[in-house]
Amino acid sequence: MDKAGGKRRDISFRSDKNGKVACVHSREAREYARILETDDTVERYDTCHLLDRERYQFVNPIDIRKDYFDVEWATDFLLYFVDGNIGIREIVTETMLSKRANIEKLEFSRRYWSVSEAVKDWKIVIMKKGE
Repeated sequence: MDKAGGKRRDISFRSDKNGKVACVHSREAREYARILETDDTVERYDTCHLLDRERYQFVNPIDIRKDYFDVEWATDFLLYFVDGNIGIREIVTETMLSKRANIEKLEFSRRYWSVSEAVKDWKIVIMKKGE
């Protein structure tokens, strides 16, 4: 999960599965998109999916910095599975998991999506740096 609209290096690529150009914010996310392109269980996916700030009010704020609720966030991947289910994937590296701020962002995402009736499959994908 990243801040939406922040300054960073974007990686654009042609997604055959989605029939359009997609954009991610890290090499690790690009590699995960390559995996999704060949995953027969995934019908299509969205990258950098914006969270609805109106729904932040339903996120439990315990142990999450107050200023995180003032930021527009984007989930790394919103997956639409062939069986009709919807999943969320947040991409991290092992190094990222050693920083409290990253853990808080992941927990914010988990809590945000846990109140969604449509999303029942939320996971963290740990990629090797530069994979």
